Amino acid sequence: MVCALGMYVNKTLIVSGFFMDVVGYGLMIYLMIQVLNRKKSQEWRMGCLAGVAFQLGCMIGPAIHMIMGFYPDIILQAVLYTATTFNGFTLISLYSKRRSFLFLGGIAASLLQALVMYRLFGWLFGWTTINMTYVVSALFVDCLYIIYDTQLIVERSELGDKDVVAHTLTLFVDLFDLFVHMVQILILLKEKEEQEKKKKKQRDRK
Repeated sequence: MVCALGMYVNKTLIVSGFFMDVVGYGLMIYLMIQVLNRKKSQEWRMGCLAGVAFQLGCMIGPAIHMIMGFYPDIILQAVLYTATTFNGFTLISLYSKRRSFLFLGGIAASLLQALVMYRLFGWLFGWTTINMTYVVSALFVDCLYIIYDTQLIVERSELGDKDVVAHTLTLFVDLFDLFVHMVQILILLKEKEEQEKKKKKQRDRK
């Protein structure tokens, strides 16, 4: 709900630009550090966690509202698919043998590093990096992290680490990334469908 509020506020105020983006990223990093700081009070850390959710919502707010203007059905589909996927992989992790999927952490980290390098080289050389292969790969990494992080949280809890705030932040970031990549996939599929319809109309005219 706080994340959705951030989307709405950014739509209303339209806070954008390079400087504001830098400020937003800096604020989000500060809030995340505060969430992970166990020396702070529980109330302060929960407030910072809400701040992280709000800031993430602000960051994607303009894009989400632009998408709703062109493809209003995509956001609802993305929410449903994200919830189903997140719950499914969480249940897989919870009902599997303890520590059986912790090896996925190394695989997910390696794949994530490869995706980051791909985006970096794309930015340097002017490639189009947002394509179906990249987004599906990113979605696959998100699913691996959901399984890995859930088992890691359970294992840490069994060992006495019951830091609810930090664990909530981890799973929220996984959920947020999953939603963003789900939206991107649905947009690419919609654009492909529209292109095929245009080609079909052109063939029919001939």
